[in-house]
Amino acid sequence: MFSMGEQSIEKIKLQNTADAAAYSAAVAEARDYNFSAYTNRAMVANQVAVAQFVGLTSWMRNMSAFANGDTTNAGRDVYQIFLELGSTPIANIYKKFLKAFGKVTGLFDEGNGGSTFMGYAITVMDGLIKVYGESQKIYHFSTALTVAETVGAGLSGLGNALTSLMGTDIFSAFDVIDGGSDVVHLNDPDAHLTLLGGVPYLFYHFYKWYNFTESKDPNTDGADGPDADRFAQVTMDSLDDFSRDRSTKPAWGFYFFYAPPLTYIDPTRFIPQPWTFGPLFLPVIHRGGTELKLTDATGTSSGAVPPPPAGDTGLDCHGNPVQGQTTGSGGISVGHVSDLAAYTAAACAGDSASVTDNNNAATNPPGTAPAGPDAGVYAFNGTSWNKVSPYPGSTNPPSNPQNTQGTPGQSNTTTSSTAGRGAPNSKAKKTWTALDASSWAGLHIFWFVIPVIFVPIPLPIPFAPPWIPLSHGAAQSGQELSAPTVLASDNNFGTDAPNAYGEALDSWTTKVPAEMAQKDSPGGRQPQAAGHTLEKVKSLGGLTNYRDVKDVDPGTDNLVGPALVVEIEKDIDNMAKSPGGGQFALTNGAPSSKMRALSKSEVYFARPTDDSTLAWFKRDSDDPHHIENGSLYNPYWQPRLAPNNFLEQYVSMEVHRAGL
Repeated sequence: MFSMGEQSIEKIKLQNTADAAAYSAAVAEARDYNFSAYTNRAMVANQVAVAQFVGLTSWMRNMSAFANGDTTNAGRDVYQIFLELGSTPIANIYKKFLKAFGKVTGLFDEGNGGSTFMGYAITVMDGLIKVYGESQKIYHFSTALTVAETVGAGLSGLGNALTSLMGTDIFSAFDVIDGGSDVVHLNDPDAHLTLLGGVPYLFYHFYKWYNFTESKDPNTDGADGPDADRFAQVTMDSLDDFSRDRSTKPAWGFYFFYAPPLTYIDPTRFIPQPWTFGPLFLPVIHRGGTELKLTDATGTSSGAVPPPPAGDTGLDCHGNPVQGQTTGSGGISVGHVSDLAAYTAAACAGDSASVTDNNNAATNPPGTAPAGPDAGVYAFNGTSWNKVSPYPGSTNPPSNPQNTQGTPGQSNTTTSSTAGRGAPNSKAKKTWTALDASSWAGLHIFWFVIPVIFVPIPLPIPFAPPWIPLSHGAAQSGQELSAPTVLASDNNFGTDAPNAYGEALDSWTTKVPAEMAQKDSPGGRQPQAAGHTLEKVKSLGGLTNYRDVKDVDPGTDNLVGPALVVEIEKDIDNMAKSPGGGQFALTNGAPSSKMRALSKSEVYFARPTDDSTLAWFKRDSDDPHHIENGSLYNPYWQPRLAPNNFLEQYVSMEVHRAGL
């Protein structure tokens, strides 16, 4: 009875040890997933902060252009003329306000202190984003070592061997090496993982664990969702209203932070002042926003096109400024069809080119005899060049109507509306840009006197059409893009061209100043070095790699992580037993004279919504059966023990029975 009681106690103790080790390992893995979730949120928060800083700088530069006067916007000079008409005390106060306001906003013009501060601040935030991403990798793979050490398969054996070899314990300060984190050993110094059960289970678990999450690349198609849009979409959805669209709202009078009291109102104009003329109402219309740009892998434009013989500077469909032949009907002109291969990489569907078939374009231009059999106009269909219009003397008939969209090296407009200003099909998002543009109108009062009765009558005179340009501003951070690609409306993530930058480029009220900003550098109002950024470190910026669950296909809930099975054993000789002999002696019937215990743990994802004290955790849903999929965007990973299934129990018993 004594022996049986002692062994029952040992069995309970061994089972508790296995449970403690399995649960502790699950705690470590839950912390790893939650650490990735917290740092992912921190990365999103820092991206949002970068967008805010870039947008605020652009907005300040636009306000500075308005308050301090902008020679590039003729409408600002007209505005000043109207403001000076029939000066009143309110007009004088407003002009003093503009002067003070201009000093503050002028700090953010290129080269001034505010712009420099923003540049360093953005650099720090981009650096933190990089640190967060790297820390996820370090923490994640360190977790594997922690789990191994927790269940007794760590480096404690190495630490003991080195201690024995050196004759001194110099590893006591390192838990991983001296076994300080070995939960099995701490609960029972005589227990350890089984060789054919515990160790293979652990290796299998690490295989599953390694494939449960992965480092996601939000800048490569298919490496973060089918369109590299998962992390980017979370970032865009997290933007505040100011960053997303800081345009003047319909109730503009209540949105002072979009256009602080720059709209001039002078009620004293209603006071009769015969034969005077002055502004009653000068509304400022503002549009602007911040965009995450789609660029090529390095964040720059997609490379220069081989220059044709001569021509003007234009934009290809990727937004790259290149040289194009502009003689004759425009486009490039080559001798052989094979020469078009040099332009294929930069060509866009619909581009056209002239093939003279070895004729000299200067002395024998296209369309004049004699011409070779391949002479004619060729169009690019996105893959190959095909003849669409023959020249006299050529033999191949046309196959399609000529597409007049343009050619590589020549764009029909200065702001091409074709998609893809970065490299073709690129999903890289390395740059934040912001654009702000303002225009204005006016309502003026002219007091005239009715003859004979000498009664002053106010006559309102609107000055609305057209809404003329007032000011513009822009800024960018991250990998450098060249103007006007940097402020193009069609290479933004999650924003179509008409809605880009708060519709600044699409609205007739701000179209002119917004297009002026496109031609200038984002660094300031005046044209400067194209693509000048706020940042001092060009290698940082944009979205970076992060960790998330590997399988994000629709229908995959990812609610439970890989299970960890722990099997430990202990020699019967290390257990208390009766010293009785003779007929009181008991024969140990345990296979291999060992006792074993089996346990299992897992990490699961669940938002804690059942506790009434945690009601603020709840996520509302119209579907009462809605289940939130597991991900590393939310830190709701928790550990728990799980029952061993029949196969795990059967294998354990059979291996033990075999004495292995």
